[in-house]
Amino acid sequence: YTCWTLSHLCDGPSSHIAEVVTTKDETKAPRGGLVPRLVELLLHPSWRVTKPALRTIGNIVCAECSDENNHGGVTTDYTEVILECGAVPRLKELVTHSNREIQKEACWTLSNIAAGTVDQIQAVIDSGAIPPLVKLVREKRTDQEVRSEACWVVLNATSCGSDSQIEILVDEGCVSVLGVLLSEASMVMMALEGLERVLQVEETREAIRREQIENGEIEDDEQTRTPTLVSSALIEKARKSNSSSAVTKRAERIWKQHFVSCALCKKSFSKHRTSDASFCDECKCYVCHNCNCKVYHLDYQEELWAETEKTEQKKSSKKNKNKKKKEKAKQRKSKQDLNPVSFADGVKEGKNPGSTAAKDGIAEQSRSSTVSSASDDKEADKETKSTEGSASHKSQKELETPVELGEEEGGDDQQNQQPAIDFVLYLQQTGSIIALAKLMDALEYGEDLDEGLDDSELRLIREQQMLNQQQATMQ
Repeated sequence: YTCWTLSHLCDGPSSHIAEVVTTKDETKAPRGGLVPRLVELLLHPSWRVTKPALRTIGNIVCAECSDENNHGGVTTDYTEVILECGAVPRLKELVTHSNREIQKEACWTLSNIAAGTVDQIQAVIDSGAIPPLVKLVREKRTDQEVRSEACWVVLNATSCGSDSQIEILVDEGCVSVLGVLLSEASMVMMALEGLERVLQVEETREAIRREQIENGEIEDDEQTRTPTLVSSALIEKARKSNSSSAVTKRAERIWKQHFVSCALCKKSFSKHRTSDASFCDECKCYVCHNCNCKVYHLDYQEELWAETEKTEQKKSSKKNKNKKKKEKAKQRKSKQDLNPVSFADGVKEGKNPGSTAAKDGIAEQSRSSTVSSASDDKEADKETKSTEGSASHKSQKELETPVELGEEEGGDDQQNQQPAIDFVLYLQQTGSIIALAKLMDALEYGEDLDEGLDDSELRLIREQQMLNQQQATMQ
């Protein structure tokens, strides 16, 4: 009951609190009045004693500084009195207490201490209270009121702490706590304030790092690069998922000040980390380290144009040489066909049998004429059958010809119905505006893609068409 009496007394005017925390005769009693005894009672075995003692300390921390009854003209900071008596380490122990009310009161008291000076925030960090507070926020079974008070400790520390303290808080997982607060409508603005403070620390740190690189003190490599403190996904979450216009405007302002989007891959990166994304003076946009905008530069395209012209000249000269070789070969063949063939020996040999046959008897003439007439009839029948066979074969070919034409027309329709080609992706893959111009001319004027394009360019087009077909099939 004594502790409850003191808690109600400290919930009143500043003069009442001064009577509790002030020692009139420091020779007879320790400094801090009744505070040292209250700090001892924080770890009392009975929660019935711990709770009112904790409430009294919490009321003292909440009180404003006062210079009443202080003739020295020095303002008394009641929170400093609590810290001098060693209350913060015991408050850290109460964060994990089994009693929900004591957990809530301990987090509430720590949140008020974290809203004070840099030294007071450092006392909370040194006590090791931040990791158990972060754990309370992450656990789903934590009571909602306890979680809210634990979030306030982190929020106040990030809003009021120094740059070095904020880096420590980030290492201990405080950014995830601020991310949880983004989903609560009543806390989202405070969470954005904390995230903006962390981003300001990152901006200062990267500016110092760039200066050290320029002075040659450090090298720009993986060892000297530090991880990003705040992910762009958290700010984008507040930009898109919140219905309040004030929250959206605040998130938009933070994003524009600290983040950029790559013009090629559309991913977000820190604006202050030049190792992740940099501004291209020629393209007038930001490009990340994974993308290359050189293919869009005029000087690169001019060099590529000159190389392409040389390559095409070599190809055309090679084609002309091959064409000349073919023409010479045709001329040689035509000359060989035009040369006369001598059949004199064959004709002479053919006349000797005829003269020999003329010397045969007249008696065989009737028999030979009869045999020759029969053989002539057989040959006539063979010629008739061969003529009919050729006619039937010809008619069959004529019947098959429309089918082949239909298949060719169907092939043309299928070729016309091929998926569209992504010109931007094609330009990024080839890196040549010349190749893109050839492709667009071929598509515009109905030319054959196989003519005028290299094998590598045709292969890229086929791959794009296959991917588009697969996506269309999946949809």
